Amino acid sequence: MPKKTIEKGIDKAGYKLEQQRLAKIVEEVRQQCRFGKIAWQSLRAGLNGMDLEKTFFYVHALLDRAHQTAQFLWPAGTDDAKDGEDLRKTLKIADDSALKTPELAAFAESGAAQFRLWLDGLDHFHFIGMNIMPRGSTSAYRQDVFLRSLDPEVFQFSWHDRVIDLRKIAAGLRAVESAADFWLKRQSA
Repeated sequence: MPKKTIEKGIDKAGYKLEQQRLAKIVEEVRQQCRFGKIAWQSLRAGLNGMDLEKTFFYVHALLDRAHQTAQFLWPAGTDDAKDGEDLRKTLKIADDSALKTPELAAFAESGAAQFRLWLDGLDHFHFIGMNIMPRGSTSAYRQDVFLRSLDPEVFQFSWHDRVIDLRKIAAGLRAVESAADFWLKRQSA
């Protein structure tokens, strides 16, 4: 059995395993960001093609990937908190990232129960499930209620009673992907 060498309080064998583990986490985070980039590009293509369902499918895909990435960076469990802290430090991701917004977390948690709460809060059950229209234009439709709405001019997505800036989310994913690429290239050099 090879003897472990200890230098400056770091176990060389353990340090190498920890670096390999971190590299795998960074690779997965980069992949989640790439999936998000594909969703962003496809969302824009769906919007240009005036395909309502495809557009909103990719809105949801973008937000799902952004949330997955955020969970790596800011894990909910205290057991994983050190992993998140190490990852943010490694990739130099600040806590003011667009991926750490309450709206993104709320979107991720907005399942069937949240929909029922929203529905029960309406005065009537006549609502439009999907809407693509500039926000300024929707003020003329005060009688209409939108479950999902996308402003194609500024890429603000509204659902239930929340609004999220999709451009900021896409930019946040690009920043993390770029940092992950840079770090992985340095490791292989």
